[in-house]
Amino acid sequence: MTKKNTLQENRHHSNALVPFSYYKSAIPDFFPFVPMHSHSEWELNFITEGEGVFITDKTKITACTGDIVLFFPHMLHAIESDTKMIYDTVVFNTDMLGSTNDRCFSQIISPMCSLSAELLHITDKNNYYKEMHHAASNIVSCAVQNSPQADLLMKGELLRFLWYAFTGNSVIFNKKQPQSNEIREILYYINEHYNESLTIEFLAAKAHLSKSWFMRKFHDTVGVGAIEYINKLRIQKVCEMLLDGSKIADAAFECGFQNLSNFNRLFKAMVGCTPREYPDGRSV
Repeated sequence: MTKKNTLQENRHHSNALVPFSYYKSAIPDFFPFVPMHSHSEWELNFITEGEGVFITDKTKITACTGDIVLFFPHMLHAIESDTKMIYDTVVFNTDMLGSTNDRCFSQIISPMCSLSAELLHITDKNNYYKEMHHAASNIVSCAVQNSPQADLLMKGELLRFLWYAFTGNSVIFNKKQPQSNEIREILYYINEHYNESLTIEFLAAKAHLSKSWFMRKFHDTVGVGAIEYINKLRIQKVCEMLLDGSKIADAAFECGFQNLSNFNRLFKAMVGCTPREYPDGRSV
């Protein structure tokens, strides 16, 4: 993975032998939020408790218990919750969906992989909700089992899930490609250099945009301003370090905060408790 694409997660979700990964996810228990990022795999999220906001560079939706949210490959996405949300996450490689040479792949699967589809949000209002809920439950169960036999069923359930989504007109394709290449490049840069001094002027110049146009495009793409995004990313990294046992001051400075008072204020506002109280003092 090149440094240029460090917006894509460093963790490897899949490999040739096991082309998927499973995560039990919880906001704020495991992390306060998921900053905007992308990866080459598909990501299926099955909400089992609470509700949260799922964000792409084009869409923001609120999903609640029982809902299913699917992010397509390379789609910029973030996840937040003002209360508490527990959800199962299965991240899988396109290889799980079979041959890349047949008409099914070229006419249906491939367009979903080319950033031409919107995020997929399945609720109980969907005509095939019961069937898709059952398929998603089986996908999660198979991912948890993590065996060759379970992989066989999981592949079938993934295709079944997508069949219901496509047949029920739940997959919405956009004729226009997302116009956020400059901002994507800046996001790649921020995710590699978040612990350095970053200003709007510097980032705008790097994107070859005027300051005002950069600020507007960044907000339109990410949903928040560049400084807020940088601070959220830094706070997320601090939380990871604190959970790993780092000292507060060490984590703050290593993640790019130069003023502890400002850091403490931002941390309390974003996480809901002070760094010293984290993780047990979070309000949910």
